[in-house]
Amino acid sequence: MSYPAKFVAHLHDVQIVNHAEQPVPDYPRIEKVVRTLAKTPPGRLLDVGYSDAGFADSLVRVGWNCTGLDINKREHPQIKTLQCDLNEGFPVEDGGYDLVTAGEVIEHMIDESAFLQECHRVLKTNGQLVLTTPNLSYLVNRFLVFAGETPMFVYEPYHYHFHTRRTIVRLIEAQGFQVEHVGASHVLYSRRFHWTGWMFEKLADWFPSFGAHLIIYARRKP
Repeated sequence: MSYPAKFVAHLHDVQIVNHAEQPVPDYPRIEKVVRTLAKTPPGRLLDVGYSDAGFADSLVRVGWNCTGLDINKREHPQIKTLQCDLNEGFPVEDGGYDLVTAGEVIEHMIDESAFLQECHRVLKTNGQLVLTTPNLSYLVNRFLVFAGETPMFVYEPYHYHFHTRRTIVRLIEAQGFQVEHVGASHVLYSRRFHWTGWMFEKLADWFPSFGAHLIIYARRKP
């Protein structure tokens, strides 16, 4: 699907304004993914939507060869960073990466399918995709909708798509991936807000459909 150039340019500017110099705020989500990947031998990582304190910052310390892509200019002494609009494709080679991480990115893309096709293109056969995105059916959102209120995440001017566990799995698998596991960041709140959040982070492992942010682990099919 094509969109008017002025419309696309406006969306581009919205993303830049809202994410300039913004580090990743919810470290428990990053920690969960890094722990899960601990047994994976280090290789080449493409961190899509790279920012400070994100996946690449953690994985480069354990031996991964990291490249980060983002719409804003980023710099890191140990990570190759490229500034680009992800809606226009990834400026890297085909089949060159063992792992692609995309934390809280897909909801910002104009064309979700095209974005996933790019993730598929740059991964090696059997390479892994780890993707996180806000969960429309988050437990708190269920209460908000029941009370006649707008659910969290949907009112942000830079979020264009919203998913539940079922819809995001269906979308990813339609683009040539096999989803291996679905987790979530936390239920209710995380340690970002109070140390007792560890309990709700654990609950999200057992009941991901109620979690705030879905964490999808998928494998590229040939």
